[in-house]
Amino acid sequence: MIEKAMAKSIRVLVVEDSPDYAAMLEEILTKSNEGEFNPVLVDSLSDALVHLQDDSFDLILMDLSLSDSKGKATFVRIGAFAPDTALVILTGINDRTLALEAVREGAQDYLIKGGTDPEQLERSLLYAIERQHSRVILKQQSFRDDLTGLLNRRGFYSLASKHLKLAQRESWDLALIYADLDDLKAINDELGHPAGDAALIAMANILRKTFRTSDLIARLGGDEFVVLAINTEENAVDVIVHRLMDNLDLYNNENEPKISFSYGVARYDSEQETALEELIADADRALYKRKNNKDIP
Repeated sequence: MIEKAMAKSIRVLVVEDSPDYAAMLEEILTKSNEGEFNPVLVDSLSDALVHLQDDSFDLILMDLSLSDSKGKATFVRIGAFAPDTALVILTGINDRTLALEAVREGAQDYLIKGGTDPEQLERSLLYAIERQHSRVILKQQSFRDDLTGLLNRRGFYSLASKHLKLAQRESWDLALIYADLDDLKAINDELGHPAGDAALIAMANILRKTFRTSDLIARLGGDEFVVLAINTEENAVDVIVHRLMDNLDLYNNENEPKISFSYGVARYDSEQETALEELIADADRALYKRKNNKDIP
């Protein structure tokens, strides 16, 4: 038996539209001797994406024949929402080419229904979590900003480019928020670089508190930050910005020195092929327009 280093509850999002099969998987996981599994069942890709926007899981176990999505598009879409979550496919589609594509896209395993007994399934899930954990660590070493823990420029461009392609194919609404921390040089000069680092970390934490785990949050370098908000309708942007400023006020009410930042927003139109660099440039122009015109809310 695998050590209970995995003794904590392992949260599994089970995406399966057959009620009988889903019930069987739930029983296998809740009675497992291999790990403390805590399954959450959904029967469609759309419901899975809603859960992934608002919550985090250790593993996704999914079929590829769902009522609202089938085949390759299913694992591509879910992988874009949760790139750091272990993904195991359990399907009746016995297709070697599709299986290889799924693994190339990030799936840790591709299992055929009826070809795996409960103990093998449980172990496959645990091994998938361990392999994905190692993969994430390696990726973070090159994709993460050392100071804030956010994505760095390389990581953001790599993941955001994939999201833009997916958004165009799936007609998703995206918003890009570009922000810079005000007066970082003055903080460094007057209070020292540790204070400047603390301000950057505070900015990163405010962004984390504001946005969902499925959104891409990055420090591009220096005082520059960027967020790609996934599946964000136009009328939701004002709500997000309002929440962002509320979280800034909460931080400033409890901490010194106080910080401030400027921001600009750009919308992604899935009907037009807009490059990521162009989207960032649009948000940057909106930022400086807001900076130079204090009447803009």
